[in-house]
Amino acid sequence: MSADYESDYFMRSRKVRDKPPLWDSFQDPPAKRTSGSDADWKKLQFFMKVFKLFAYILVFGVVLASSVAAKLVYLYMAGNTNGEREVQMCSKYLLLDGQVMAMRSKLEQIAWVWALIFAFAAPELFTFLRALRISMFKREQRPSGLEVALATLFELLHVVGLALLTFTVLPQLDLTRGAMLGCCVCFVPSLLNLLTGTRVQWKSADIFVYALSVLAMISQATVFFIWPAMSAQLEVQLLAIPLLLVSFRWWENYANTHETIAYIIRTIRFTRSRYHTYLYLAPLKIIVFGLMGFLLHGQDFREYFKLFLKAWQTHLIRLTSKDTLNLADTINGSSLITATTSSQFSLQSNPNAVIYALLSQVGAAYLCHIFGKFACKIKIQNFSYALPLNLATPVTVCVATWLSQLRAADLCSLHGLVPDYLSLQPLGQNLQQLGSLSLDYALWLWPLWWLAQLWTCLHIWRPRNDKNAPTEKLYVCPWYCGLLVDQCSMMNRRILDWTDEYLAFKSDLTAHGDAKIDMAADIHASRNIQEKDKIPQLIVCATMWHETEEEMMEFLKSIVRLDEDQCARRMAKTHLNGGKADDEYYELETNIFFDDAFVLDERHCQNKRNPPLNEYVKTLIRTIDKAAFEIYGVNIKIKPPLKIETPYGGRLVWTLPGRTKMVAHLKNKDKIRHKKRWSQVMYMYYLLGFRIMETEQLSARRKAVIAENTFLLALDGDIDFQPRAVQLLIDRMKAIDELGAACGRIHPVGRGPMVWYQKFEYAIGHWLQKATEHVIGCVLCSPGCFSLFRASALMENSVMKRYTLVSSEAMKMVQYDQGEDRWLCTLLLKQGSRVEYCAASDAFTHSPEYFNEFYNQRRRWVPSTIANIFDILSDASTVVKKNNSISTLYIMYQAMLMIGTVLAPGTIFLMMVGALVAVFSINIWTAFLWNFFPILIFLLSCVYLKQKFQLLIAFVISAIYCLVMMAVLIGIIVQMLEDGPLAPASLFFLLVAVQITISGLMHPQEFLALFCGVIYYITIPSMYMLLMIYSVFNMNDVTWGTREAPVLRDDGEESPNDPDNYLPGWLNDSLLIDSELGEITLVEQRFWKDLIRQYLKPLELSKEQKQTMADDLKELRNMFAFAFVMVNAIFVLIVFLLQLKKDYLHLKWPIDPTDFVSFDRDNLQVGIYRQYKELDPIGLLFVIFFGIILVIQFIAMFFHRFGTMSQLLATIQLDWFRSNSQLSDEDAVLELNGSAVHIARRLQRPKRLFDDDDADSHHYDELEVDQDNHRESMARRQTIFRLHETRNKQQSDYSDLVRNFERRFFSEDELNMKNLPLSRKSIKLFQERRSVAKTNAAGTPTLNASRRPPQVPPLAKKVSFINNNVQIYDNESQY
Repeated sequence: MSADYESDYFMRSRKVRDKPPLWDSFQDPPAKRTSGSDADWKKLQFFMKVFKLFAYILVFGVVLASSVAAKLVYLYMAGNTNGEREVQMCSKYLLLDGQVMAMRSKLEQIAWVWALIFAFAAPELFTFLRALRISMFKREQRPSGLEVALATLFELLHVVGLALLTFTVLPQLDLTRGAMLGCCVCFVPSLLNLLTGTRVQWKSADIFVYALSVLAMISQATVFFIWPAMSAQLEVQLLAIPLLLVSFRWWENYANTHETIAYIIRTIRFTRSRYHTYLYLAPLKIIVFGLMGFLLHGQDFREYFKLFLKAWQTHLIRLTSKDTLNLADTINGSSLITATTSSQFSLQSNPNAVIYALLSQVGAAYLCHIFGKFACKIKIQNFSYALPLNLATPVTVCVATWLSQLRAADLCSLHGLVPDYLSLQPLGQNLQQLGSLSLDYALWLWPLWWLAQLWTCLHIWRPRNDKNAPTEKLYVCPWYCGLLVDQCSMMNRRILDWTDEYLAFKSDLTAHGDAKIDMAADIHASRNIQEKDKIPQLIVCATMWHETEEEMMEFLKSIVRLDEDQCARRMAKTHLNGGKADDEYYELETNIFFDDAFVLDERHCQNKRNPPLNEYVKTLIRTIDKAAFEIYGVNIKIKPPLKIETPYGGRLVWTLPGRTKMVAHLKNKDKIRHKKRWSQVMYMYYLLGFRIMETEQLSARRKAVIAENTFLLALDGDIDFQPRAVQLLIDRMKAIDELGAACGRIHPVGRGPMVWYQKFEYAIGHWLQKATEHVIGCVLCSPGCFSLFRASALMENSVMKRYTLVSSEAMKMVQYDQGEDRWLCTLLLKQGSRVEYCAASDAFTHSPEYFNEFYNQRRRWVPSTIANIFDILSDASTVVKKNNSISTLYIMYQAMLMIGTVLAPGTIFLMMVGALVAVFSINIWTAFLWNFFPILIFLLSCVYLKQKFQLLIAFVISAIYCLVMMAVLIGIIVQMLEDGPLAPASLFFLLVAVQITISGLMHPQEFLALFCGVIYYITIPSMYMLLMIYSVFNMNDVTWGTREAPVLRDDGEESPNDPDNYLPGWLNDSLLIDSELGEITLVEQRFWKDLIRQYLKPLELSKEQKQTMADDLKELRNMFAFAFVMVNAIFVLIVFLLQLKKDYLHLKWPIDPTDFVSFDRDNLQVGIYRQYKELDPIGLLFVIFFGIILVIQFIAMFFHRFGTMSQLLATIQLDWFRSNSQLSDEDAVLELNGSAVHIARRLQRPKRLFDDDDADSHHYDELEVDQDNHRESMARRQTIFRLHETRNKQQSDYSDLVRNFERRFFSEDELNMKNLPLSRKSIKLFQERRSVAKTNAAGTPTLNASRRPPQVPPLAKKVSFINNNVQIYDNESQY
């Protein structure tokens, strides 16, 4: 969506303001401090850079070492399956003289054959388990017969070839040649790369590129003839067959753009539908590989199973010792006779050798795959993935040659590493023989084979994936081939992203008709998609009502920062990157939907058609300039907004300094339905229904692509965030296509104990609960204060349409209107969209600071939460069927949480009874009564008293419980000292405390929230018992509860018709006196009238209808309250009665018993007995129930933290190491393009108050540290002088960031480049681009160094009427 508008909208003459008198010339510039959303980011950024540097080195080392180790062990295992070859052993440790030869037994060979089968089966088992989990717990498309047949055919060809290579070829070769064969399995990919892939990787492929592809294919083919021609062994002569068959596995990754096979690829390549195929294919591959191994090895088929257990146990190895004797001739005494004697021995095998080799091979291959995938996710693929994988084969050849030759030169050299009776077959017995055989076998051709593999896998040096892309987007096949892990990792890595062009997976194939015609039509439609359709369109949708100026200030500062960021990216794209957008580029528009924006009281409103603005809207208008001043440190003169009358009220349109627009939609509750949900309906239908669907010049495919890349950022009016937080959410959207919504980490801000409580509550809620939902299922609620929604997900069936339903029933009113954000997420989940939690995306929101406000907020949240979760649980089968991310196990987890929530008051009540008994040493009935009477009083107050009295009683009881909980805490500590830490209560308390502490350590930026845990602990009875009771008994109250506006009352002293009481209409308001008047188009007017008539007409209920709804709500309240009380009462009664029989019903705690010694004086007997601590069964059930939940959350938290770390590492650019001398021109271009946004941001930024305006002065963020503190003190003494100078000096206007950038970029002055993180070659390239831009600007008549013509969208429909000062305002021209 374009952010450029007509020249007269931002290039205008401003009203000249009188200079203030000197006595009023003192300034208060904003301090250069970070806000809550920006706190500690620099420290975190430095830490993440250090960690990413460590990740570069670690991942590189692990990938290289594991790939080499996996290949070496594989060759070692395959070489020991050859039973025809004798192995010369080291006789030193056998205390034998002469040559000792070992012959492999049948059991030894069978063990190695099974080990190779297990090594091949390990990744296939992983594939099967993943496919089983997804097929059972996810909704996946069933594969077609053709898909199963094609996938099975090529996979089985690969398996047969791999079995032939493993059991026939490699056992006949030495380690060196076996290692060289690793890079000879690329023939089919090299052939397809020649035919189709070259055009993709090289956009302007010339004869040289095609020649290299031909040479690569020929090089791969030479191995089919060279070695077979030099060998008399049949296994080696048939070498071409296994190598050719093995290479078939990766065919589809290279057949990427050839139209004749595009239909076949599209038929078989889906994101996850293949998992159904692999559910059957993975076991089939294991069976085929095993059968081929048994067949090729040559033993009787039945013996592999009969001797299986014996083969893995100790068995005898037959040894033959050959001694040479010198016998002197006794007749002449001059001749020497030599005699050779041989003897047979037996040696016990080492069964651990096979097990260690198997585990090493499987573990190394797994590490290579996992760390390689991690490198691709965090965008370090070139150094830590492509480089080590390409180096793996040469390093393997070198290490294999060195080890085998070392063993050949000294049989005892590897005695502690490899058993002496196992083979490491060398190429030659000495260096001379090694050299001659290398020439005989033409091993000098091996570098050509390796270079051919390098050329064929060149795509891994050019990664195109998004940050933290899922496995399906990184690899064609879901897992890896464990025996050829390095080659598989390279050729299985996707060349093209699966969403590119012809791979339109979301489009169903036509059931009838010519497949070729359908395919051609689909490809043609895909080609009509323009690049601008794929650019993320970020539309900020904020809802406001009664926010304070401080809250609005935080929101507006966030919007100004976002506007600055988008402008910098636009300037970098336009002027520095040659029109190419960076990976994080987005278009921006801000919309504010202001509920109840007008004063409609007849005593103050004279004309209903032009009602006055309320004070909250006026606060917004006044605060915009202040927010810009806080961000830029200079007075920003934002033009007064364009004011437009609309069918729903009014509209104010600002152009922000970065030339993005901010639109405030002022809702008149007499014209359109008010409240937050209806504001959301309003912007969904306007932004998605009207501005996307009603655009006639767009095809259906283009609309679908635009909807996929359009994101609504739902905000509250008090939110504080940074642009990078939004970018992280957009990254998740781009990485996961089925993601419908994503929320960030919400931090409460404010003052007082209630805020401290919420800090800890939000912390553990995000650390444990939301992280667990993200990992094992889906986040159930994406809060409306800071969430990103995908437009296409909202436009799905039964989402937007159903969101417009009017709550005609009491239960629906609670579910729909009391928690609209949660209900919207429920609709998304039911339609199959995924909702995620991004912990790295931080946002800060104002939280209730007072007890009553907090209780009223949660009074609204609790019933809606329970209602929406119950809705999902009641329709669990449908949700599991439709949503890929929700499984039956996840539903069971949510059911456990629901049970815990409902029984929370009863649980806390019993906990308090037990705590009073333990701490104050009173009997259980007394403790029961002490807790029962306060709860009874509060229950009666909730039934008979008004809310203000309920809250007063709740506050008093909460204060008393806080004191009791402090005593309980001290009592628990004392009891732990007496009973020891291994007592049941002590152990559970410590485990929970340790879990929370570790969670805090895993979130170092939020560690201080742990100190608020004391407030959380002492308020547990209030929040989990009293608050639940208050929420249930007041669920009939559907008011908002927070930010309620004061009601104007008629005191009888003012006359309704007194003209002095009337406020000016909003079009004539003094704050908008300089604003221009505009109009919306007739098409948009018709849309708003139709939308209001259809969905948003104000609800006009009669007194009878209101009374009926109130009665229904009370009836619902009574029903739920009765059920809630009865369930908890029965639960408490059962547990309490069982507790009374504790002496009979208890279990012995087996840990840490106490031993006693007694002495009977009468009988002179010493008695020794052991006393166990008692654990009642109910307590054990509690421990098991909550323990399972805590363990699940703890494990899920670790997985989520790893994902968060990966996301942060993917966004960090490491720019510490630069070599100016070795930097190529291409590297300089990449470096400059990577820093273009940073350069643009600095060039467009206004100079802060009192900063010099010359080009050589330091920028506000280029501060230098003075060596002498005296300079700083002297600078402070210049204040009076600079006040005079500033007042008399003509001030530059920095209100337009685009003009700021162009004024500096096109000026003749040299720019200060000292602090830019660029090499000299990149700076030179920047200066060249700047010179070219200035030359082009000089050639344009309307362009000069200080001013450029505005960029106007080609389809803009704005028209100015100068006579009546009216502008036509239309948003249809965005596409």
